[in-house]
Amino acid sequence: MRKWILALTLLSALGCASQDKQKADLYLRMGAAQMESGNYPYALRDLLKAEELDAKNPATQNNLGLVYFFRERYDLAKKHLQNALDLEPRYTEARNNLARVLIEEGKFTQAEKELQVVLADLTYPTPEKAYVNLGLAKFNQKDFVGARTAFTKVLNTNPDDCIGNTYFGRTFFETEDYARAAESLDRAIGFCQKILYDEPHYYSALAYYRLGDKSKSVARFEELIKYYPSGKYREKAKGMLSLIRKGH
Repeated sequence: MRKWILALTLLSALGCASQDKQKADLYLRMGAAQMESGNYPYALRDLLKAEELDAKNPATQNNLGLVYFFRERYDLAKKHLQNALDLEPRYTEARNNLARVLIEEGKFTQAEKELQVVLADLTYPTPEKAYVNLGLAKFNQKDFVGARTAFTKVLNTNPDDCIGNTYFGRTFFETEDYARAAESLDRAIGFCQKILYDEPHYYSALAYYRLGDKSKSVARFEELIKYYPSGKYREKAKGMLSLIRKGH
């Protein structure tokens, strides 16, 4: 999920760059390319080299924050994202990324404050990223109405957004509106399968189970096991299939 919420930045130093800054920019670009490919150790190596050559490039600090986030080192992620904002307070992308780290840490109120600053920046070209994060913050606080409002804003801009569709559907699931949950989550499956994100499959299956439609529930669980051999919900799906087949 993280890759669709966070964003890389490739800002170069302004003006006539020194040779070190030119090299730093090259390492920054190499690191960003490695990160986009999921090669996080190599991305970190290149970005640390970029930082060594030019520690005051906010884009390098932002991308270091991202790679540490992907490696689940939230303390270091927050440090570098804050560095990026100290260097450039109007760096809205870094602020949005910082909010995502705060959500992962469970600091939802602080995250929402950062996101309000992000959304107040009318020059920010992708506010839907901030609305995804806002939706996640509210969802994790069990404010499902607020979360649904945020995810609706995402889907108004990007109707095929995997995370937006998944958590829009999950807001209905959590409020026991299983029919609407199943409908929304089935739609999410089509957008998420190509990126191997199995969460909508799992909750769609659960929604059908709660509706008493065991045949559709079994079909969804079986699809999850078939299509997501390394899926987060694979073992849970196996457990639910076993439960259903025992007649529960």
